[in-house]
Amino acid sequence: MPLSEKVLSPQPHPTSPRKSEKIAWSFFDFANTAFNTLIVDLVFGTYFLRIICAHRTDATWLFGCALFFCQTLVGVLSPLLGALVDVTGKKKRILSISYIVCIVATASLAAMGEGDVWMSLAAFMAASIGYAFAENLTASFLPELASSQEIGRLSGLARALGNVGGFLSVAAIYPLMSPGFTLANSGAIRLIFLLTAAIYGAGGLPTLLFVRERGHPTQQDWKGAMESSLGRLSHTFSKLRDEPRLRLFFSAFLLYSTGASMVLAMGALYGQMQIGLAGREPVFLLLAIQTGGCLGAILFGFIEDWLGSKKTLQLIVSIWFLGMGGFYFVQEKLAFYAVCAVLGMGAGSLHAVSRAVVGILAPKNEHAEYFGLWGLFGRVAAGSGPLLFGLLSQSLHSFHTPMLAAFVFFAVSLGLLSALPKLLPQRIE
Repeated sequence: MPLSEKVLSPQPHPTSPRKSEKIAWSFFDFANTAFNTLIVDLVFGTYFLRIICAHRTDATWLFGCALFFCQTLVGVLSPLLGALVDVTGKKKRILSISYIVCIVATASLAAMGEGDVWMSLAAFMAASIGYAFAENLTASFLPELASSQEIGRLSGLARALGNVGGFLSVAAIYPLMSPGFTLANSGAIRLIFLLTAAIYGAGGLPTLLFVRERGHPTQQDWKGAMESSLGRLSHTFSKLRDEPRLRLFFSAFLLYSTGASMVLAMGALYGQMQIGLAGREPVFLLLAIQTGGCLGAILFGFIEDWLGSKKTLQLIVSIWFLGMGGFYFVQEKLAFYAVCAVLGMGAGSLHAVSRAVVGILAPKNEHAEYFGLWGLFGRVAAGSGPLLFGLLSQSLHSFHTPMLAAFVFFAVSLGLLSALPKLLPQRIE
């Protein structure tokens, strides 16, 4: 069978997921974390601020607005896309399109230089949108590949593999980045965008080749599928309104994800502007975060299977809340690296456990739809955190004070999680 047919065509439903499928699925976390670490967390924001907008004073605000726009767009469209995938059974086809958009747009950033403000933002947003849709669709395979007893463990191990991808990717681009974000080194920085596109492409390919399509389409024509999707989406939002578990979880998820995105998306810039990281030091910061994330994803995946989802989430958000104290008050570089490693442990586990909870809450044959809701709230949070940080830093003329807002988000989300009913009655909650 030609490669294009193998990637895009529905494949027979196997009796049970094979181990090779689970491994192949996990590699998309490798791709996702590499993209997010290199493009969003480390390279593009600083490149945009120091090279593309070298003579502008509103670069932080523009970057925050771009993140907010693309994340909100993805968030609004994700539930509809998820419902559409569920009724058509064409999950891998739509995943493939998102995957290709991300690769092409990321590679196009290599052509952007000083003064290319709007073109670079457009390419960055296209890459981010493709990445975000692909992440949501890939996550919706999780309940099909793991039972409720192992879903937390598989999600955690995949996230750990993702953090390994982030770590190796940062190590790979280190020689290109170590001279710094200067005009003289801008050619080397541009190569990072091409390298990221290649890493993302290689990491995502096993999922497209080896994970089987298990959807059962109820509509074959796209017009009927769209009408059916809108009806199902309306039903899903009514359940979100009427079911306390869904309402409380997604409210808490929105708040703690906003706090986390504020720290992670702006962490490298914060380290440079507030702590004084320079040259190769931001690379060490990202390595510390990815190392902590790898350990956290593995550790809390097993803790969730033992302790239960609710208590595990409360523990992780508590780590974030306490870790933010260190993040805000430390000024020494080594102490800052240590705090970021702890927050990285919380970041890896927060994503993995939240994804597993959605897999538990999602009814059979509605996985993509529920992960669309996960995408909606996750993307709104991912956009709101950097936007709020940019707005506060612009208004207060400070990179330091805006981080206090994250305390509020984590504190309120802890209160909501404490009111959350049991997620897994068969486990200790």
